[in-house]
Amino acid sequence: MAPAFLLGSLFYQRRRWLLSLVDCQRTDTPGGSPDAPPRRNLLEETAMVNHSEAFKLITAGRLIDGRGGPPVQEGAVLIRGSKIVAVGPAKNVLPPEGATVETFDYRGKTVMPGMIDCHTHHNGFGDGRPGEEVAALPDEVLTLQAARNARDSLYSGVTSIRDNGAKNMTMFRLREAVNHRIIQAPRMVLCGRPIAIVGGHMGYFGSEVTGPVEATAAVRQLIKEGADYIKISATGGSTRTSFPLLPAFNPDELRAMTQEAHKFGKLTATHCASTQGTIDSLDAGVDMIIHCVFKDSNGEANFREDVAERIGSQGAYVNPTVHVARASVWSLQKRKEARGINFQEQPGLDAALWELEIRWTHLARLIDMGLKIITGSDSSWVDYKLGNTVYETECLVQAGMSPMQGILSLTSDAAKALGIDSVTGSLEAEKEADLIIVDGNPAEDINSLWNIDEVFLGGDRVDRGPESVLAGIRQHPPTSRPESSIVNSLQAGG
Repeated sequence: MAPAFLLGSLFYQRRRWLLSLVDCQRTDTPGGSPDAPPRRNLLEETAMVNHSEAFKLITAGRLIDGRGGPPVQEGAVLIRGSKIVAVGPAKNVLPPEGATVETFDYRGKTVMPGMIDCHTHHNGFGDGRPGEEVAALPDEVLTLQAARNARDSLYSGVTSIRDNGAKNMTMFRLREAVNHRIIQAPRMVLCGRPIAIVGGHMGYFGSEVTGPVEATAAVRQLIKEGADYIKISATGGSTRTSFPLLPAFNPDELRAMTQEAHKFGKLTATHCASTQGTIDSLDAGVDMIIHCVFKDSNGEANFREDVAERIGSQGAYVNPTVHVARASVWSLQKRKEARGINFQEQPGLDAALWELEIRWTHLARLIDMGLKIITGSDSSWVDYKLGNTVYETECLVQAGMSPMQGILSLTSDAAKALGIDSVTGSLEAEKEADLIIVDGNPAEDINSLWNIDEVFLGGDRVDRGPESVLAGIRQHPPTSRPESSIVNSLQAGG
């Protein structure tokens, strides 16, 4: 231990140093001039050193800011660190005089916010295997698969994702790896395990409950583990032991989960494969309806305008996931073209075509009613690989959205739906610099979003590696669109 006199001396010196910091701000100190500019606080000097004056200036042929207005011709985005400083016409967006500036010029192309996929499953493989088979794999394998899927999402221009259900702690572990800069991935909004009844949809991922007490405890446990929102299987689904046409939880259970989540500031989303599931979810006050399938308990498709109006009046978002149905049709049609389909398999194809038709027509009515609809791909599930989010937005536009509405559905509207709009989703000052460079004009042709030239995440340009890597991710465009005349007419707006 240092002698007392030495400690006293050190204290005295530190006191003098602290007083000097205060004096540095004064202009009336001895020897100073009242007209002299105020001297900087030394702490401010340190802060300036830690926050470099280096800027990035991105210019492009057009700018879409994600707020709904028309594209700005010859636009620019000024970035400092991870944040956007200014956005607008290039002639008006200028770095401070004397600043160090790195310039990126993308003339003839479009700069816009990075895409946000509101519904992903990073544990999945997108190769047709059912969820039960995925869940049977070790958690370590699924975490590695999630990392690969996250890479594919980011490289495709998706800068934020919401994972809608993963096994155990796999996605939380992935986020830890990202935070430690072990891997690079989009921003993540996570639910962890989806909450299901025993034997319910996706219950195999590790969260099956019975009764309001267990349901409440499950919500609290997920929040403790790091969940950003709560995903609930309000009906059955693809799980073999579930029943899509029937509600899973009773009203008290649903209400208990929603209220507990809201108490801690967490949003809720419910998987609804039938109308009653949607009604029960609305009764409980959920924030998002996933799938939003209008089917009665007998399996008949019956669009309920009163239920749709209630979704709108309660301000809930809808994530329709239409391309999942279309991907199943494509897969079956490709199989038919390759080797034919026997009489036992044909009913499956017919059912898939019928499912796609009703999902598409009901989506068109929801769009026409002005509901808040966002892009959420539901990949990598069944036959839909991650890195192909644009398929879902394409479906929304083909069902009646304008291209600009489609853009909003996977940028600012998506960010609002996930509760991250203060951070990302649009190109505005003080938001994170998450943006993409598109070869084309998605405000005219939504399929331009397949042509991503560059991705910036938090102001940093993402190194996506050789073109061969990107080619291995993309599924679009297929050489042909193997669909029935019915579906083709739907795509054409018929």
